Order: sequence, then C-alpha cells, then structure tokens
Amino acid sequence: MTINKLKACATFLLAISSLLGYSQKKPKLSKDTPAIEEGDYATAKMIVDAAIEHEKTKDDPQTWFLRGQVYGALDTANNEPGALEEAMKAFDKALEIDPEQKKINSLDFATGSVVNVDSKRTGLYAHYYNAAIAAYNEEDFEDASSNFETAYFINPSDTNAILNAAYSASAAGLEEKANENFKQALEAGSIDKNIFLQLYNYAVKNEDMEGALASIQRGRESYPDDIDLMKYEVNLFIQMERTDEARKGLEEAIAADPKNPDLLFALGVLKEETGEMAIAEEYYRKAIAADPNHFNSNFNLAVYVFNKANEMMKERNELGYREDKKIKAITAKIDEQLKNALPLWEKLYSLKSTDETVLETLSYIYTNLKMNDKAEKMEDELDALKG
Repeated sequence: MTINKLKACATFLLAISSLLGYSQKKPKLSKDTPAIEEGDYATAKMIVDAAIEHEKTKDDPQTWFLRGQVYGALDTANNEPGALEEAMKAFDKALEIDPEQKKINSLDFATGSVVNVDSKRTGLYAHYYNAAIAAYNEEDFEDASSNFETAYFINPSDTNAILNAAYSASAAGLEEKANENFKQALEAGSIDKNIFLQLYNYAVKNEDMEGALASIQRGRESYPDDIDLMKYEVNLFIQMERTDEARKGLEEAIAADPKNPDLLFALGVLKEETGEMAIAEEYYRKAIAADPNHFNSNFNLAVYVFNKANEMMKERNELGYREDKKIKAITAKIDEQLKNALPLWEKLYSLKSTDETVLETLSYIYTNLKMNDKAEKMEDELDALKG
C-alpha cells in the first residue's frame, strides 16, 4: 500500500469514527419542541427517531410523548402516510411507561391548559372531527365519512364518530362502507335503533334474510317492547316460512299493542294460511273494529264471506237439472250469503272505487241479486277504468 493510500484509509477511518461518535450521543430532546413549533418536522422526526433507539432515552416517557407529537404533526400538517398510527403507538408507549403521566404532564402557560397525552389526543381528535363536520356541511359525504372514521380511530370510546361515519358513507352512496361502519358502531356499544334497521335494510337488499333476521333480533335484545322491530321480525319469519315463530311473534306483538290493525290482520293471514279460517275471520273482524277503514282486513274478510257463496255455487252446479227442490234451496242460501257479502264489498268500494277486483265482484253480486242498475253502473266504471 502506498503512503497516499494509507493516508486516504486513515482519513476514511477517522470519518467513520466521527459518525459513530455522533450517533452515540444522547439526542437533544430539548430541541424537539422548538422544531415542532417552527414546523421543522424533518429535524424533529430525526431527533425522536434517534431518541427511541438510544439507551439513555428509549425508556423515557417524554421521548415517546414527543414522538407522538412529532408524528401527529407530520400527519395533520404533511399528511404523511402512517404518521397518525405511529403517533398513537407512541402515545400508548408513553402511557405504558408513565401511566399517571407524572413525567409528561406540563402546563402551557400561554393557554393555562394541561399538556399531556390526553390533551394531545384530544387535539388530534378535534382536528379530524371538525374536518368531518365541515366536509359534511359542504355535502362532501365521502370525505366526511373518512374523517369521522379517523376521529373514531383516535378516540374509540366515541361511538358517535363511527356512527356519523356510517351515516355519511350512506349519504355518499357507499353502501358497503356504511354497512361496515354500522357494524363497527354496534360492536363499539352503540344501541341506536337505526343501526339495526340500517343493517336489516342492507341485508335484505343483498337477499341475506338470515343476516336481516340477526340484525332485527339483536335490536330486539336492546328494545324488547318495540313494535316496529316486532313487525320486522314477524315479516321475516313469514318470508322465511317459519310459521310457528311468526305466530308466536305476532301474538307477542298483539299483546303489547292489542289495537294495532296491521298486527291483527297479519295474524289473520297466518291463520288463513294454516287453514284456521274461523280464527282468521275473527282476527280480520278485530282489525276492522280497531280501524274500520283498514283496507286489507276489509278485503280479506269480504273475500272469505264471498267464497262461502262460491262454494255453494259449486255444489249447485253439480246437481242434476231434475233436482229442482235442491237447486231452489241452495240458491236461496247462495243469495243469503251474497247479501251478507254485499255490504263488505260496498265498504271496499267506498275505500277504493278504482280497484278492479272490487268493481268486478260487486257487478257479479248485483247481477245475481237482480240489482241490475247497480250492476250496470259497476260495468260502466270498469270499462272507463280499462279505457
């Protein structure tokens, strides 16, 4: 090796020695706060990154507290990816070392407020929550949802933040995101009734009836006496052909709200579907007593009474032409039953005069009862309706 080469090698080794000596120096954390205040985040970051590695500062809660502030500033000022997560980790580490915040608790003389992990987290939370509100007011619902989510990440105890994120995502048309946020709000402990209904609607839209039922039943755990949730549950049972559960649910709902015509009608339909016609008629009449203008109950009752006449007509049609006495006797019974049905169908006409089934049935009854003028009026109205 030549002399010049030896000199160059010595110079290089000296430079390495100097760098190692610098890296082993204790980081000056006192310079960190001024760097943050002056917006020199690169310097502040360099200091705290070195401090969490240095033997003399890595276990100091102040080191981690300052790191949380630096990375929080890198997030809010520079939008640096991953900075907020690092800030939260640093704050958590500071509290792990100093749970009572004795070493990281100071007083800001300018504002008179306490500066510690809690106050800094609150500041970050407020930054994102206020940004979310501003975006929402500007109808930028997607941005609002994102900021509400971040606010919730900073303060997971605030279920309003994630709930607002869900509503904002829904307003933005981001259904899947809204659904996930509603689920998260539920898991976080929120029992807002709308959460269960939103999850129900999302599941139904995606033809997930089991998921819809799970959402409603979870809602009923929080609101056991809520009539709306009872109705949703019963409707799902009916759609899923779980008849016994539907009946039980309806009976429970009626016990809680005995004058509800919709519930009485629904139980009537269920009884009719299981062949218990007499009980079905009873519930239709109870529904009409609760609400005389309840169309569906009036309609089903009118059909039930009219069908009794129809059954007798079938019986008459099976008689031979020589069985005059039987024909006359059964015709009298048919006319009597049609007279029983007539006021029910006339009631339906008063409720919905443009219903084709109502007009056709009334025309038929009027014709059979020799009420020809009225039958003709029904026919004219039918023709006009059909154009």
